[in-house]
Amino acid sequence: MRGHKRYRGQGGFTLTELMITIALIGTMSAIAIPNFLTFQARSRRSEAYSNLAGLARAYKSYGADRDVFPDMLTSTTPPEPSLPSPADNSKAAPDTVKMPWDAKTKAFFDIVGWQSDGPVYYSYDVKSGESGGCSCTRCFTATAHGDVDGDGNVGALMYVHPQTDNDGNVIGSCNSEVGNYGPPIRNQGGGVVITVYDEVAARPGPY
Repeated sequence: MRGHKRYRGQGGFTLTELMITIALIGTMSAIAIPNFLTFQARSRRSEAYSNLAGLARAYKSYGADRDVFPDMLTSTTPPEPSLPSPADNSKAAPDTVKMPWDAKTKAFFDIVGWQSDGPVYYSYDVKSGESGGCSCTRCFTATAHGDVDGDGNVGALMYVHPQTDNDGNVIGSCNSEVGNYGPPIRNQGGGVVITVYDEVAARPGPY
């Protein structure tokens, strides 16, 4: 009786090969997923940079035309500390789901002459020297509040337009309306820390 040879299946894998493959996939996922989440957060954060820059231009133009700045607290009914309001969207705070540019938000920012392009991840507030509580009169601070990485920590980006004297020296500025955050700072290296004015910057803290 002729013997029969046994052949390994052409498409099969050994247990060791499968374990090595699974380990490689796990390692790649451990690297790729955090990088992807970071990319998502950066993409969402770009909204705040763009919107705060546009809002600041509109506020400066409004102030130049009317010699006064509009104020969030006196220009909406009922008063809103920030818009869109997370509470109106059944949220305790902004998160990774966009909020609509609702009627109250539109009513205020129509006065300013600026509007976001569609729903937003961030809630925005603006405080000016016109409303008091600032160490200046011809100044304003626009702030975007958000949690774009979904870690439960609400961070803020700010655009602080200070008041200056005739020599260009800063003589006062506003903190944020919500949170009362001071102007953002930047470490220049070599022990030099500067206060950031007239550009969008993240405030120190969880973000």
